[in-house]
Amino acid sequence: MLKKNLLAKEEHHRRWFFFVTLFLGFWLLFTVDMLGISQNEILYSDRICGLIVILGSFFALRGGFISPWIMTFTGVYLQLAPMLFWAKDPQSYLNDTVSGILIILFALIFPGIKGVMDEDKGQIPKGWSYNPSSWVQRFPILVFGTIGWFAARLMCAYQLGYIDYIWDPFFVDGTEKVITSNVSKAFPIPDAGLGALAYSLEVLLGLKGRTARWRTMPWLVVGFSFLVVPLGLVSIVLVILQPLIVGAWCSLCLLAAFCMLLMCMLTLDEVVAVSQLLITAYKEGHFVRTFFKGTYPDGVSDDPGCDKFPPSLKEFMVEMVRGVTFQPYLIGATALGIFFMFSPFLFKFVGTMSDFAHTFGALIVVVSILSMAEVARQLRKLNYVLSLVLAVATFWSGIDLITMGLLILACIGLVVLSVPEGKLQESYN
Repeated sequence: MLKKNLLAKEEHHRRWFFFVTLFLGFWLLFTVDMLGISQNEILYSDRICGLIVILGSFFALRGGFISPWIMTFTGVYLQLAPMLFWAKDPQSYLNDTVSGILIILFALIFPGIKGVMDEDKGQIPKGWSYNPSSWVQRFPILVFGTIGWFAARLMCAYQLGYIDYIWDPFFVDGTEKVITSNVSKAFPIPDAGLGALAYSLEVLLGLKGRTARWRTMPWLVVGFSFLVVPLGLVSIVLVILQPLIVGAWCSLCLLAAFCMLLMCMLTLDEVVAVSQLLITAYKEGHFVRTFFKGTYPDGVSDDPGCDKFPPSLKEFMVEMVRGVTFQPYLIGATALGIFFMFSPFLFKFVGTMSDFAHTFGALIVVVSILSMAEVARQLRKLNYVLSLVLAVATFWSGIDLITMGLLILACIGLVVLSVPEGKLQESYN
């Protein structure tokens, strides 16, 4: 009875959000003409989406369970529409993407999900020393996702022809060469716009759920991790392809990829917590119910940090990176990875060895940064293999002896830096 009363109270409070989506639906329906949008496909698309959101809002106000999800998928489509139709007017891209984000926020992120108790208790998993789903833990992920979103939108604006020049602070016209290359043109829609969509969804899902979402909404954390981790690896692959295929570096692409890599590192602990929960649920025979509805497992404890949110600045900075240790040896391994990436420019060598240095240098950076997350510390051992391949490749590279010696010394240094595990400051069951 208490649970039913709490759900009814939460349902009552969530209704006002759908008045906002109702307004957004009318906005899409009636403002497209005033914005001076000339493309018929965009006009019809916005009006249809406006009608869907208006109807969805009315059904949601009457307690419809499916309506918020329909509006959410409409919001995702709105962010894609300007790219699908190669929108000619910048105001159509701005209107659709911002409207789409706002619809998702007020249809699904802010109101909560009907019938799901997302409680602020039992936040710390059994055997853990901290809460991987706390707001302070999620804050840097939201910041890095927002930075990546702005960088990707700027590149998309250039690809769609809204701006004539895109500034690159380090590689002169490198960004322009990369985002107009054959690799980018191989996509049927602007690839930077796809990146912006991915970043927006990551930030939105990062906002969803309260401080115990690892156990109350496992499906959400799994979806969030699939957005962050695989897409992060894809963005790293695209960065690796820049010097290999395009022959240029892109500062904005590197910034976006670096933000994605940091998001991966900071997300891993929450992924591990959910994985432990779901493995236990599978063994006990209630995987599906736990995945979609959550559970309250034995051994969880309350997070004392939630009672004093927001914490002091010092506490905030400490809590924000719990589960991540910036060990000097991993920082050194990351620096060596960067050294390998730029060694072809430093020592003026080309050919196969240049490709090896670019590719494996980027992989070393990825492995070393991800290993800074304590739950992924064993990943550092992959550097043994990467350094061995690079060392062997130098003997058939045809480069001069001094450069060969420096690269082999760097490979040996990488192995040495990747040996110590370092002390883990937290516990993870």
